[in-house]
Amino acid sequence: MKAVLLLLCLQITLESFAQNDFVVLKKRGITIDRFYKGSPIHVYTKDDYIFEGWVSKCFHDTIHIHLGYMGLVGKGFGTTIDSVFTGYADVPVKDITLIPAKRITGAQIGNFLIKLGLIAGGVIGVNQLNISAPGIYLAQFGAAIVLNFAVNLIHPFRDSKPSGYHLGKKFTLAYIDLSTSK
Repeated sequence: MKAVLLLLCLQITLESFAQNDFVVLKKRGITIDRFYKGSPIHVYTKDDYIFEGWVSKCFHDTIHIHLGYMGLVGKGFGTTIDSVFTGYADVPVKDITLIPAKRITGAQIGNFLIKLGLIAGGVIGVNQLNISAPGIYLAQFGAAIVLNFAVNLIHPFRDSKPSGYHLGKKFTLAYIDLSTSK
């Protein structure tokens, strides 16, 4: 029993001091983001592939990505939202061209304002109809639903390219090797 406890303590100690390789996103030498084991990542490659998931590990200038997404999973009496596993992918650091940023663009703001205006105009237009009290509520609700589905298909403003960190002169992706075996 003492031997098992000693081995367990030794394993925990070794795991706690283990250092893993990671990848750093830099803007003119200043660190913006780090990608290490367990962190979420979303990248575009030079072959126009999109990989989204969690970093499983980094090794030999390659990011090993655990692909997955959040979705509905069947349970005994219905469904629940859970992470769905789809596989693994190895992406070389030199093949990554874009890391999307989580920021709002002018095109997204313009599209939102147009959709808001159309829905508000539809509800105001329905209010101008001479309908009794219970029917007007149904008409307003129906107009809002129909206009919401209709305006989701309308996108007058589009981004010229995906917003994010385009790797090149300004942004770089550096692989940091911390492993002891070279």
